[in-house]
Amino acid sequence: MTSHLSPAAQFAAAAAAEAEAEAVALAESVSAAAIVDSVTADEGLPVPYLAICPAAPPGYVPPEFTDEATAPVVDCVDVTAATASAVDENVARQVSSAAVMFENAAVDSAVGSDDGNSDVVVEERKSKVVDLNDQELFPALGGGSAKAPVAWGAKSAGPRPVANDLKPKRATEVVDLPMMQEAVGQAVLKIMERTGARIDVSHNGVLATSTYVISGPIDSVNRAKREVITKLSPRVTQVVAVPAEARSAVVGVRGRGLQTIQTKTGAVLSVARDGDSFDAGDAFATVDVSISGDSIGVAAAVAMVEAAADKRTTRRVAFETVPREAHALLVGKGGAGLRGLQAAHPGVTLRIPGPLDSGVAVGVAGDRAAVQAACAHIHEVSNALMSGSQVLCVAVAKRQHRFVVGDKGCGLRDIALATGCSVIVPPPRAASDQISVRGSPVDLPLAVQMVLERAASSAIDTFDPAQAAGAYGRPLLYAQRALRYFHDRARFRRIESEHGAVLRVAAPAAIASATDPAQLVIEITAPSPVSVAGARAALASLFAAFPPHHFNGIDVEPHQVSLLAESVSRLQSVRSVYTLLSPTGGVLVIYEGFNPDVDRVADPAERERKTRELLRQTLEEFRSTLAVSEQPVTLVAQVPVVQQAAMSSSQESLLKAASASEGANRVVLRFGSIASAETPAQNSRVTPRKEEALAAESVEVRGPAEAAARVVAELERRVAQAAASLALRSFRADVSVPQSLVARVVGRGGETLKKLRAGRDVTIDVGDNSVRIVGIRADVEAVSTEISALVERLADETSETIVVAAELHRALIGSGGKFVKRLGDKYHVRIQFPKNGNGESNDDDEPLGADQIRIRGSRAGVASAKSELLELAAYEIEHGHTAKFTVPADCLPHVVGRAGSRISEIKDASDTRIDLGDASAGPTVDVTIVGTRSGVAQARAAIEAVVAEQQSQADEVVVVANKHHRYLIGAGGTRVRELVKLAGGDPDAAAGAGSCRVQFPRSGSADTDSVRLKGDRVIVAAVRQRIEELVAERERQVTVSVDIPASQHAFVIGRGGSHLKQLQETHEVEINFPRRGAQSESTAVKISGLPENCEAASAALLALVRDETKLSVTLSQHQRMGGRTSALWRRMRSEFGVQVDAGRVDRAPAKPAFDEDSVGDVVYVDVALDGLSAEWILRGEASKLPAAIEAVNVALAATNEPVVDARLRVDPRSHRHVIGKQGAMIAKIRDATNCDVTVPARGSQSPWVSIAGPRSEVDRAIEMINDAIEERA
Repeated sequence: MTSHLSPAAQFAAAAAAEAEAEAVALAESVSAAAIVDSVTADEGLPVPYLAICPAAPPGYVPPEFTDEATAPVVDCVDVTAATASAVDENVARQVSSAAVMFENAAVDSAVGSDDGNSDVVVEERKSKVVDLNDQELFPALGGGSAKAPVAWGAKSAGPRPVANDLKPKRATEVVDLPMMQEAVGQAVLKIMERTGARIDVSHNGVLATSTYVISGPIDSVNRAKREVITKLSPRVTQVVAVPAEARSAVVGVRGRGLQTIQTKTGAVLSVARDGDSFDAGDAFATVDVSISGDSIGVAAAVAMVEAAADKRTTRRVAFETVPREAHALLVGKGGAGLRGLQAAHPGVTLRIPGPLDSGVAVGVAGDRAAVQAACAHIHEVSNALMSGSQVLCVAVAKRQHRFVVGDKGCGLRDIALATGCSVIVPPPRAASDQISVRGSPVDLPLAVQMVLERAASSAIDTFDPAQAAGAYGRPLLYAQRALRYFHDRARFRRIESEHGAVLRVAAPAAIASATDPAQLVIEITAPSPVSVAGARAALASLFAAFPPHHFNGIDVEPHQVSLLAESVSRLQSVRSVYTLLSPTGGVLVIYEGFNPDVDRVADPAERERKTRELLRQTLEEFRSTLAVSEQPVTLVAQVPVVQQAAMSSSQESLLKAASASEGANRVVLRFGSIASAETPAQNSRVTPRKEEALAAESVEVRGPAEAAARVVAELERRVAQAAASLALRSFRADVSVPQSLVARVVGRGGETLKKLRAGRDVTIDVGDNSVRIVGIRADVEAVSTEISALVERLADETSETIVVAAELHRALIGSGGKFVKRLGDKYHVRIQFPKNGNGESNDDDEPLGADQIRIRGSRAGVASAKSELLELAAYEIEHGHTAKFTVPADCLPHVVGRAGSRISEIKDASDTRIDLGDASAGPTVDVTIVGTRSGVAQARAAIEAVVAEQQSQADEVVVVANKHHRYLIGAGGTRVRELVKLAGGDPDAAAGAGSCRVQFPRSGSADTDSVRLKGDRVIVAAVRQRIEELVAERERQVTVSVDIPASQHAFVIGRGGSHLKQLQETHEVEINFPRRGAQSESTAVKISGLPENCEAASAALLALVRDETKLSVTLSQHQRMGGRTSALWRRMRSEFGVQVDAGRVDRAPAKPAFDEDSVGDVVYVDVALDGLSAEWILRGEASKLPAAIEAVNVALAATNEPVVDARLRVDPRSHRHVIGKQGAMIAKIRDATNCDVTVPARGSQSPWVSIAGPRSEVDRAIEMINDAIEERA
């Protein structure tokens, strides 16, 4: 019977069997009726239960069940058989489901039951004769006079505790748990020390289980069993999906359902929020219940959660697993199959997975019976469809499979709906290229045709980078280098955008780890073959531009990479060599072109040799840099594995420890417990340093000696700090808490514990009758003190109900419950109002009357809160004066204010409560004010003032022709604001006294002539009158024309329109000049306004007209001395008030083409300007024009030197010296010589610098350029 058990279980069974003799002896010595009475009284056994007796007559009824109809069934067996049965039952229970095991172990652990009624095996003891007179075995039962034994079937006067003496003093428990990953020996020894029980452990490697045989006194065994299950069972987490509508049944009222399950199982449960996990309208909506704890507790909690869900809802969500190929067959052509299934089972909802949802079964939701019938039908239909269908396999190139699948499976879905066939595409990593099509013989041809059409819907081609290596002996290395470089420079993106193609290029990690050139082939996909061909040609050109000799590289130590980073940008600008540095030590140099020493070589072989030499020099420079650096050292520090992950993620802060020494940025760490994810650098010449195996608790530090030593010291410091912190946080204290107060100490949803932990470094574990706090001593002592005080307060808790008129409850609660919350926090009490109020409520309390308030807390707190509540009620009665009146409904928004701001201000100022009626109920609104007599009067006065103010407002419409609107508004609204201000109003006021808002119609509105005036009635009337006056004046306006020469318009208008603005403001007219740029420039200037104002403005305009004269100068003089920014023209304006403009300028001939191969360092280019001229127009007062003309002629006479254009030969490498830093040098030369100096663009190979200006200044500029180059040489 026990051969199938583990060795520990067999030992327990044998120990129990050997104890049979004593049990038999004890049973024979005691009256059977007494045993039955005592056992039933002490054990409280459920129905049915087992009574131990020698034999029982048929129909026996226990004494406490007088009614045979309600009496439980009693199985009476021989003691020996009962003991053996108990052993068998114990053994069977150990190998049963986890939920049943929980009934034996986990419930006892969580609830703390020490009644000794669990299945135990009695220890072996020597058999002895039982003396019925032994007071130790059979103590006297109170009275002194012996009672006659109770006969079979007779009623007992009460339970007898004789069975207590039959309980074994020692017990043995057998617990099977999943095997722990770590050793449990030390933990078992500690449990044995704490509980005094003996624990034997055996392991079954095949089943991965551990058996714990616990023996000793019953109390010790029970305590040890709880600790074993809690501490030696692996922590597991399981997620249970329950129907959405059953969520409330699982959670319970205020979470009591979850708390009950957690208390009984010791597991931790969390339920997702309603909106986070499901849609209320989804028939398949489920709620995820996450359960964490030991394996036995989790299994028991799962069973309890599922049982709670089953009790709440008759609906059921089932998932029927069918072959993946059957999904599309069930849907059918056009969804006909799915509609047929739904019609056959109208009481359920079906959901069939899509083509890419291969891991999801068919969902069925509905009534339990209907769901079962639908599942059976689906299974039957699925088998019939699978057996009646055929399969065709189509060979399609692997790279074209994604076209068949389509975006998010749309291709497979379209084929399934069109044909009713299922298309199975092998996974991308599978080697097979066969696509399976399953369906009816009639629909298979169309489905295969659609598969082939989708496969051919896009053009595709490949490009092998290794083939671009040509005769190079290592094509894989070339492909890796080129792809890595092109990835870094984003060259592939440019090709994709230019040709509308998609390039599938291996990722950088795959490139580095490739062992075959076939792994690096580039796949090209595009809608048309033309685009594919264009992209392929672009790839070929790209690789051809970077042949193998454009790449070279070396491998260095990882910590040395940072030494080379400083030279990268310099080498790229000076040598056109791009450098790629890898964190693992790989250095790759690439020649990008644009180096004159290489590109000017015509012979390909020589150019290749120079390229190789350039890269070799670059690598030699790198080697020289590394050669002079300090040789690295390797140090090893011991760091616990549990700390290495955190240190690895914070390497930057670790390396800062070496910041005081040189080479701090060249320290590399390698953690023994963390495998390196970097691919080692590969090179054709250098073999990287082979890394030795590193112990799990070791950290290798490699780098300069001083920096590495600093990092090791920092590692050791952090390890010591962590150990000290752990020791510091190991202080613990236990606080006794009565079982009845545990839930109160935890608080609703753990709220009390969260408050206790806030700001403190402690952990709090709640047991059956105690709370354990572990952490820093000061925090632990503080939390212990608070919990002890809380327990004392809860033990002293009382409740009292007071009577307060219901109409005062709202005032006592306060806005948002602020008053009642303040009282609760102040006196540590809970205040409950009737359920129709806004206070707290508890479903376990007796319902409150409409005028009752319950206060619960400590006696002192309840008394204080009661006193303050009654005082507040008395205050409310005293301040309960009420005023009721009405206001016009159209004034209510103004009384309330924006977002209630005005009514809130009135409430706060008067300290009253104001209730407003419904504005839609009629023309008036009821207003109720409650407060003190003065406060009510103040609030009423404020509200009536608002109403009076609103009634003083006017809203009028003035009809004004649209043509006058722009004038009335003015520039930026200035005129309309001035109108309001002149009327005595405030143009910034939006409403109230003195306000007046003028609203003009929007463009495109139906009524374009209506102007709305809204605001203070008096101001509105004044503004309306003024608008009507202005409109009348506008109707009298005339428009006159004044001829002013077009050449004088700019001067008359003035700089920035200054003259024009002054004239318009002074004479109150509108002046319009003709637009410039017309083919025939008009001289007529329009003036609009009152006749007398137009006449005055015309005279003022004509007074601004100036005399003008023309002067002819050579084109050379114009280029040198003319222009609005020239010194000569500015001098004429400042000294003589004469404005100079260019009327006509001859076009200079194009410069002759310059021969780049000219001989000599300086070449002068003749510019033929003879015979070319320009015409200057001078405008000013007649008295000042002669003097200005004379000054111009004098200045022109002093500048008769001809302009020349010279070319200076400068080595392109020295062009940057001519330009200077940020153009400083060339700007200096231009300012000093007044010459135009032009340097060839960057990248150009032309050596010629262009200089244009007078001959003497050109020679000076050449001299300055040569001096600048010699200084930088």
